[in-house]
Amino acid sequence: MTERPYIVYLDQNKWIELARAAKKPDDFPAHYQLLESIVREAKSGRLLLPLTAANIYETQKINDPKRRQELAYFQATASQGLVFRGRHMRLEAELNDFWCAIYERPAEIREMHWFLSNIFFEAFAEWGDVQLTVPISENIIGIIRSDPPRHIYEFLVATPEDVRRAAVRNFSEGSDQLRQRIEERRRQHAGENLAMRRRIQSANLMINEMDLILTFASRAGFPWKSIGEMGEENVRQIVEDVPAYYVSYYVEREIALRLEAQARPIQENDFRDMQSFCTVIPYADHVVSENQFINLARQAKLDKKYRTQLSTNILDLAANLDGSGSATREQKA
Repeated sequence: MTERPYIVYLDQNKWIELARAAKKPDDFPAHYQLLESIVREAKSGRLLLPLTAANIYETQKINDPKRRQELAYFQATASQGLVFRGRHMRLEAELNDFWCAIYERPAEIREMHWFLSNIFFEAFAEWGDVQLTVPISENIIGIIRSDPPRHIYEFLVATPEDVRRAAVRNFSEGSDQLRQRIEERRRQHAGENLAMRRRIQSANLMINEMDLILTFASRAGFPWKSIGEMGEENVRQIVEDVPAYYVSYYVEREIALRLEAQARPIQENDFRDMQSFCTVIPYADHVVSENQFINLARQAKLDKKYRTQLSTNILDLAANLDGSGSATREQKA
């Protein structure tokens, strides 16, 4: 099997660890040695380090211009401007795969890394998506594609201050609205047993996503007027077989249960980490993040389901950046 790039997702704190090592190599020798391996593998094309919307947001919200510039330069250079695509594009592709499987249609042929984009804003919304309130010309897209690292870097460091603050505020407000909805569901169903919570959450997911699912179904040639026309068994199976739903369902449920035990509300940072996990676990070969979400993913056996290596220590990457990662790449492919 032809070796393909090893895809690694780093949460924001891990990016900061590497940036710190780049700035002070003598203080962080092990991290600096890893950094040299990352640079070598990335330049060879054997390693990809795409960013998520959460990475971009976290860097953009840094108020200290010098700190933001240093981290932005490192992220833009190491990622080569690659991002994981936003939820709508991934979800439509996953639903199409689901329908092709259950209705025995030929599977859609896509590029190997269809879930990645070198247009930085597609971490949030696809070019041409109605979520983009300002149309973007093909000429602008061509300019971004001509030098992806430069344009994501300029977006992070050269955006006018008032625009940057407004973007950070809008993204934070949108995240908080979703967080509040999850928190409200948590309060409403706190007295139910786990089996009942699963049924309620699955039903709510279908209700909340119904219009979107029907829109994607229509594009795929299924002119359904309601979710029920898909068939009761197929509707139940969506949560199990569509990665965007499966990961969000289990991570949201487990984090709600854990936070109940801690008697604390869901924080905005919790929600952004949850969004990133729903994005990357089905597609990355290796995810390096904080203890809470790595433990949640392991408890839900997401690492086994999607054959994704999970780590809390960024130095764990070293073993897969000296040539021994080839087997992992082939298995994931």
